[in-house]
Order: sequence, then structure tokens, then C-alpha cells
Amino acid sequence: MMTETDAATVHEKGRAVLLTAMMVLSVVAMSAAFVGGATAAQNARYHDDQTVYPGDVVYQGEDDFEFSDDFTRDTLNGVENGGAEGEQLAPPVPETQLTGTYGDGDGNTVIVTTPRVTGLTINNVYDDGSVNAVDGSSISTEDADTMSVAVEYSFDDAEYIDISVEDESGTDVTDQVTDDNTIEKTGDSIGLDLSTEDAGEYTVTAQGAGNLDSGDAVETAPVELRTDADLGLEVDTDSAVRGDNVGYTVSGGSDGDTHLVVIERSEFRDGITADNAESIFRNVDDTEAVGVYPESDDTENIDFAWAEVGIGGTTAVGQIETQYLDDGSVDVDVYDTGVDAADVDAGADSIDDVSLDVSGGDITIENPENSYVIGSEIDINGTADGSDEVAVFVRDNADWRLVEQGIAVDSDGTFEEEDYVLSRDGGAGSDSLSLPGTYRFGVIDQSDADEVMADDNTISTSDFNQGTSTTSSLRVVEGELTVDHVSIIDGQVADGETLSIRGTAPGQDSVYVSFYGPHGTYDRRPISTDSEYVFETEDIQVGNNLGPEIGTDTSINQGTVYMSVYSKGRDNVPGDGSVESVDGGTVEQQFVSMYTQLNTGSTSQQQVMERIASETTRDSGSDDISRLFQFQYTDPQTTIENVSSASAGEGTVVAGEAMTVTGVTNRQPDDNTISVEVTDGPSATQFDLALTEQWGADGRWNVTLDTEGIDPGTYTIETNDGDSTDRADIRITEEPEDVADGGSDDENSDDDHSDDTADESSDDTADESSDGMSDDNGDDTADDTSDKASNEISDDGMPGFGITVTIGALLAAVLALRRDDRHH
Repeated sequence: MMTETDAATVHEKGRAVLLTAMMVLSVVAMSAAFVGGATAAQNARYHDDQTVYPGDVVYQGEDDFEFSDDFTRDTLNGVENGGAEGEQLAPPVPETQLTGTYGDGDGNTVIVTTPRVTGLTINNVYDDGSVNAVDGSSISTEDADTMSVAVEYSFDDAEYIDISVEDESGTDVTDQVTDDNTIEKTGDSIGLDLSTEDAGEYTVTAQGAGNLDSGDAVETAPVELRTDADLGLEVDTDSAVRGDNVGYTVSGGSDGDTHLVVIERSEFRDGITADNAESIFRNVDDTEAVGVYPESDDTENIDFAWAEVGIGGTTAVGQIETQYLDDGSVDVDVYDTGVDAADVDAGADSIDDVSLDVSGGDITIENPENSYVIGSEIDINGTADGSDEVAVFVRDNADWRLVEQGIAVDSDGTFEEEDYVLSRDGGAGSDSLSLPGTYRFGVIDQSDADEVMADDNTISTSDFNQGTSTTSSLRVVEGELTVDHVSIIDGQVADGETLSIRGTAPGQDSVYVSFYGPHGTYDRRPISTDSEYVFETEDIQVGNNLGPEIGTDTSINQGTVYMSVYSKGRDNVPGDGSVESVDGGTVEQQFVSMYTQLNTGSTSQQQVMERIASETTRDSGSDDISRLFQFQYTDPQTTIENVSSASAGEGTVVAGEAMTVTGVTNRQPDDNTISVEVTDGPSATQFDLALTEQWGADGRWNVTLDTEGIDPGTYTIETNDGDSTDRADIRITEEPEDVADGGSDDENSDDDHSDDTADESSDDTADESSDGMSDDNGDDTADDTSDKASNEISDDGMPGFGITVTIGALLAAVLALRRDDRHH
């Protein structure tokens, strides 16, 4: 044992060492002086000798001490650069004393600082010696018999720490809950027992045991004391649609404790897998682990699903995935801390339970709505609250037949299968939807479908209705091929020009434009449809579209040409899916072989048309569709038909009146310009050049020229379209030329009548055969005549081309002669 003399020797040696160090080191070495002083003091001054030695630390608010005899004066002054220069220090130290270094001028110094309680922790001490902080949280009375209070503070060289405990009424119960409330060294602790106290909030206070009992030298911490009966379980909502994630809260727990939350297998949805069962509790928030008991790959061997949640403060939160729970009232239980899954299986009682009402979700169909065109690509979509996946069915006779399954439902409750062909892309139900008729279209929760679907992917009507499902009426129709516009002008197409075409083909990705040349040439080109099944292009070349593909020239000669627009039917297969007399390869390859045969053989135009029809629209069982058109493929031509003015006849213009020049062309509007110019005559140079690039499908054009100030006489009018020209001689007179009353031009009367009759007859016949859809008004533009394609000669697919082709060819010849006759 150390004697007083030994202790004094130690103190003297310590002071000598510290004083020597302080003389060498700068003020930056204050911490070394602090440690040395503490070592020298050994015990708290307030409770020991109350003497401050050189190198010690004193605290704001400290009293009842005196400086040792080592100091040469009783009042110390702040040292230069020590933080308190100009200040004086003497006991007692005011709470407002400026912190810093003070000395007697002879090298003996002390440091003044602020006393602080830097940590106050209330712990639950477990049987194995481990601790869990519960300050600011709660603890049960069952666990509260082995608590501790630990304190860290900066002034253990000056004073001890006193611990006090008050209940929520402010009553001091310190002596009731601890046998020793004094902490003598920072980091030490005392025991605490609240197990016999009433439930409520308790406040623990740590402060200096002497003068240092204010400001930062005081710290408090609350702890909630609860009884076991306080542990409870709540859910965020009493009812949920299956598929909702429902939150739950375990309340009234002790911070750091864990509890099991359990749902029995009897609450599981029928048909779920073991993996589904493990997902009933979501591993989120305060959940530390989830699982099933006992572990098994077979749901039938599982007794319950569980989640282990950790209390943070007084509560723990988690979530339940209701997708895998049965409809109806579902019981959820919470167990006391320390109860594990085996204890639950052995029959341990739960502390609390709650019921959650789970109902099947609603399903709606947004698309398809009322009708569906066979072969068309659509988006299947709708809502399915409470479902993870849905399946699509169609009812055929008594049973529901599968179209598509496994369509995922998004987190917002919507589902969508994009770009889906109902009549082709699915199972047996798609076969039903490939035939016209009215059907029941249904969507069902996938898990419900899995429970009742037979091996052939059908569900009975009663089983379908019992599941979470919905149905609607769906009318299935065949697509119709329409051609709204083909730019055949006056029954002709000028050699070297391209055609424009527009139409619709519901359910088809593309249509095919074919040309049948007068010498038996066959040419073809596909045109894609857009998302609305509209096809449109302005650059169809007449001939040699197919040639590069088959390695044979498929250019079209001038003459009578037939053009067809073709689409495959609802089965999306040309004809019966094969080509007669062509073996091997895909159906596409067989057709290419046939095209090669037709273009390298010696077949006529009619034979080519018959052969194509026999493998497509007229094939056995075919539902293919085509539209047929006829035109003369000929040289570019623009002609003048008439020049007149308001009060003059054909070929005559009254000076001062507007001169109207009309004619006909086979050129494509917008792509070409017709110019009209007066090239010869007394005042020819006074006329402006007239231009037009607008005319209708009948090819009739007109321009107007001003004749104001023009001298009478004979003039020459000339048209030019860039490839062809035409001229007409006219007379401009000062006044209208009258014809004698009741008289006639005897010389020309018979010829005029004959010409009129011939023109009227040939016009009528030609219009009926090839221009039946065109308008006789030469003022119409291409847009005005695009509502119905002109020159269509068949509405019911490819016809028999016997007498029709012959008559068409003859009428085309008549039309050409008539046009030729008009200009000679």
C-alpha cells in the first residue's frame, strides 16, 4: 500500500516532469499537461484534498478548491497567447470564466475549461452480458430488472456524477430503483431496476455531484416503461384488394427486441407455390428475415409463413403481400420476444392478433372494345387490381379457350400486351378469332386460371365466372380491301411516269400491286401499311419492280395494262398456301418460282392473269382479296380541245373577253406543268404565258388568257408539257359572229351531227368501261377525284378475263382513235 510520503513523492515527481515539459513545449501541448495533471490528482478534488496543482485543469463553476503552495500567488493571470490574456483567475471559478491558460508568472499554470456530460446511455442488460440501449425508447417491466446507466463526462478529475431518476409525475424514485447512484469515473455505470415500477415514462439525469451541476454538466434521457400487455399489432387498413401491399406495425416493444409475425397456411390462396408462400411477408422496413415453417418445396407441408421484425424505439413496421392470400378474413398474429418458429409450431400463444379482410380485385377490359378485324395488330390492355398476371380467353361454344397467358400487371394495376394479332399469335382461342362471328372475350386472373385450366387450355364457363374475371362482347369481321385513289389519268398512264395509290387493308401488314403487260409480262411490288392499316405511296413504277429479285426483265410494254391491288385474307396465307406445279421451298419461294416461270415463258396477258388468280383469289378455300384496274400505257400526251370566249363559239374569241383554252392530258398532276403560249398572230407578243399543274383524274385542264387590247386576226396557240406539244389556230374578232336565224351551215351540218354523235357514243362507252369513276368536269383537281379510284373494273377479286378483257381492249382502242380524231 502506498503511504502518504510515497504519494507526495509521486506528486512532486509528476509536477517536476510537467513543469519541465511546459517550459519547452508551446501552448499547443496543453493536452499533455491535462493528462499529467489528472494523473497527479489521482482522485476527484471535490471529494478528496481539493487542491489544484500546476498543470491541472479547473472548470467553469468549480468551487471549494485552493491553489497549491507551488503557485507564487493566489490570483493567476491569463498567459500570453493562452486564450485568456488579460483575465484573472481565483477560486471560486465563475461559470462565465473565460476559458484558457492562467499562470502565476513563474511558469506555474492551470487550464480553465467547460465541464460537460458527453454521454448518457440507458441500457437493457441481457443474461449473456450483452447490452442494448433503450434511452429514448421503451423497455418492458419483464426486462427492466437488469438495466444500467452509463455516463461519459469530462470532469472526473474534479467531481463524481450523481444519477437521479424521476417518474412521469416528477417524483424522485432514485432510491427505489438503484442502490448506488454515484459514478466516480467517466465511462462507468450503475445498476437500475424498474421492474417493480408503474408503466410510464421515466427521466434519468446525470450531473456533477458537487458544484458542477448546471449547463453542459447536466444531461437527461427518457425511457418508456411498458408492461407485456402493451405489445400490440395493427394493420394500415382493415380491408384490401388482393395484390395490395398492406403495412403492419408492432407497437409497445423494447428497442432492439425481435418479434415473430405469423400467418397460418389456412389463410393461403389455393394453388400458390412454396416460393409464393415465402413472399407473403415482404422483406422491407424493419423486417429482418422472412420464411415459412417448416421449410419445404411443397406448400402442403408448410404450416405458416413468418416475418421477424426488429423493434426500433418502440415499434417495428413491415408489409404483407396479399396476392398470395385467400379471399376473406385473414388472421395475423404477433408473438413475444424470444418466441421462435418452433415455439409457434409447438403451440405458443400469441401476444396480439389482427384480422385483415382480403377481396378479389376487379378486372376491366379497355381494348379490344367492340370489334376486331381478322389479322389486325392491336394492343390488349385494361386494369387488374390485385393481380400479378392475367390471361386472355375467348368463349367458343360452352368453354373458354386460351388466347394468351402470363400478361404482367404493372404496379399501377394496368396490363398491356402490345402489337398482338388476336387471330394468329395465341393458342386455340386465336383459331376461333380467325373466323368471323360474335364471341365473348374474357380476361381472368392468371392464378385463378391456373387452378381450373384443363390440359387442353380450356376453362368451363362456371369455373371462369367464379375466378376474378371479366368478359365483353367482341364482333370479329374480315378485313376489306379498299383502294381510294389510283392516279390513272384519262384512262392512261404516260410511259416513264410513276403512279400514286392510296387505300386501306385492315389486318394486313402490306398489299401487293401487280402489273400485267400486253405481252404477258408480270410485275409486282409490295406496299406496307401503317399502324392504321392505310397504304399510300406516290412512286409506283410501272414495270421492272420484280425484275431485280428474279433476275429477269419485267419491264412493261406500251399498250393495254391491267393492274391489281391484292391482299392476303384472314389466314394471312396466299391462296391455299402452296403453288401448283412448284415443288419444295416456302410458299414465298414457290411464288417467286412461279413469277419466274411466267416471265420466261410464252404466256399471254390473259393466261398470266388467270394463273395468278388460280393461286390466290380463286384458289380452293382462298379468302384473298384483290381490286383490278385497266389503263393504256402510252406516250406522254397533252392536247388542246377547245379555245373560246364567253360570246364566241369554238375556235373564236372576241377581243376584250377572257380566252379559255381547254384540253386533256395523260400526265400526272403536280409532277408536271402544262404551259399555254400564243406563238403567232398580230399581237402574239402581248399575251402572257399561262401555266397549270392541276387537273383531275379525267385529265381535263384549262387556262385563261387576257385579250384586252389584242388586235383581231388569226393566232396560233401551243401547249407544251415538257415531252409533248399541240397546236390550234384560232380567230380573234372585234365582235361576235352571228348565225342567221333558223339557218345552219349546210356545208358542215351533216359532218357536225355525225361527229357529235360519234363523240357522244364513244365518250359514253369509254367512260363506262375505263373511266366510270372519273368526273367530266375539267376543273376538278386530283384531290377532288381521289374519293374513289377511277378505272377500277372489278370489285370481287380477280374475274374471269375472257370477254371483259376483250371488250376493255376494244374500248381502249376506240378511245385512242377518238382522241386521235379530235386533233386532226
